[in-house]
Amino acid sequence: MGKPGYTVEEVCERLGVTARTLHYYEEIGLVGEVPRTEGGHRYFDEPLVNRLEYVLKLKELLGISLQEVKAVVELESRLDRIRETYRQDTVSDTDRKRLLDDAVPIFEELIQKMDSRMAKLQTLREGFEQRLIRTNTLRWDAEKNEQHETETGSGQHGTNGKS
Repeated sequence: MGKPGYTVEEVCERLGVTARTLHYYEEIGLVGEVPRTEGGHRYFDEPLVNRLEYVLKLKELLGISLQEVKAVVELESRLDRIRETYRQDTVSDTDRKRLLDDAVPIFEELIQKMDSRMAKLQTLREGFEQRLIRTNTLRWDAEKNEQHETETGSGQHGTNGKS
């Protein structure tokens, strides 16, 4: 029989995380239960590794807690189940419409979570931008004062560089 999947060590190397991180993600339900070999060792198939990559990307891109990542992943799992049911040949048009109706608030919630995060990041960015402008203004004032001192040969005796 061939290799069942990736070992913990291989996944850690591929994703740049520790074994403890993988175990913790399993413990809190971010990736579900990880299959084990007959010897009890965890192994990861490609879809599971892809899910882990997605979790890490969400955490990095959105800058959210693992609980928030878990909520997003759970919403997406609900969407996957809706999609699978929708694609079944035995589903009536009425049921397909109901499934689509069920999907809309899930997408709206996901978008709202992202909009909220982006608004917070924008506010933070604006604060840093204002501080940058202030810092550059102070630098410009200091350079102007230094140039004036050089041209006049006089030194200022204040601590704030103002006369």
